[in-house]
Amino acid sequence: MVILVTGATGGICEKLIIKLAVNHSIIAVARNLGRLKILKNSVGKNLEIKSIDVSKQNQVMKLFASISKVDAIINAAAVLNPVGKFSKNNIDQWKENININLLGTVYTCYFGIPLLLKSKKGKIINFAGGGSVYPRPEHSAYATSKTAVVRFSETIAKEFPSLDINVIAPGAYRTNMWKDEIYDKEPQKWGDINYLLLFFEFLLSEKSNGITGKFIHYKDNWEKFNKKMSEKDLYTLRRVEK
Repeated sequence: MVILVTGATGGICEKLIIKLAVNHSIIAVARNLGRLKILKNSVGKNLEIKSIDVSKQNQVMKLFASISKVDAIINAAAVLNPVGKFSKNNIDQWKENININLLGTVYTCYFGIPLLLKSKKGKIINFAGGGSVYPRPEHSAYATSKTAVVRFSETIAKEFPSLDINVIAPGAYRTNMWKDEIYDKEPQKWGDINYLLLFFEFLLSEKSNGITGKFIHYKDNWEKFNKKMSEKDLYTLRRVEK
């Protein structure tokens, strides 16, 4: 497979790319060229790096114009800021959050879907997370953008039934997004990265063919997903995590 990953220099995606590049060709997309080069040195020949800002429509359009084949897209580009009460937030930071987290996902899907439709089984995996299932007063921009990502993904899954388009909540990991002073405002348990990587392998494999339009938490019983389960909506925005 040829797999395009946005937000490639994030803590989750760096580990994911190293694992997937053993058997697949990876196109890693991120803003930070220096970190992309470090990742390239770690992975080797199966990794192509592209330094762009996915919140810029023209950059995403040029990216896909330079690519001839894509079988799967993983949209993980995201920022957490601004943190704090909405009334105290910087509105320009709020806009930047929406542009990267939501519009970055929209642009990547818009320009990537024509290539995915040429694939034997095109797949899209969009990152959402806790911001889309319960209120987060200290992270209002993040929660708003990630909620919109879920509804957007469910909608385009109906429009493109030949593709598998799902949203995942990957759990909390120590990444560049989580600084100590931010994390302390929302104490959580850290996730199991190895189990999450297996989850990605499942969603990219033929075993998950036909499971689409779902919002899935990595801790859900995904190993037992089957065709019958794909016939109904398993998770929606009305789902509240236990």
